[in-house]
Amino acid sequence: MISDEGFSKIEHLLRPKDFNKVYEKGQCVKKDRVFLYILPNTVGNNRIGFSIGSRYVKLATRRNKIRRLFREAYRHNKKNFKPSHDIVIVIKKNFEQGLTLKEIETLLLSLARTSRLLMV
Repeated sequence: MISDEGFSKIEHLLRPKDFNKVYEKGQCVKKDRVFLYILPNTVGNNRIGFSIGSRYVKLATRRNKIRRLFREAYRHNKKNFKPSHDIVIVIKKNFEQGLTLKEIETLLLSLARTSRLLMV
């Protein structure tokens, strides 16, 4: 049996053109140092992308860890998200080092709830 909690390539938002479209036409929600941009798409599934500037998080290893934690938090909860949206998570300021997966998951769900992206 294949798990529904995977994170396939079709769920990645990769092209700069797609990111710019979400920034320009999408809705933005902010909490602490994290911005969540969402825009309905016609693809049929959610796509998620991350923007963590080296200006705010200096070390690439920390940026990658933050990205992995957010991706994992999304993966565990994607069944609760409304389908067919492009989602971009942006870290704008110094992000706390040592946040746990549970804390990131709580932050992501709070942002999604505020933006009415959750089905619940």
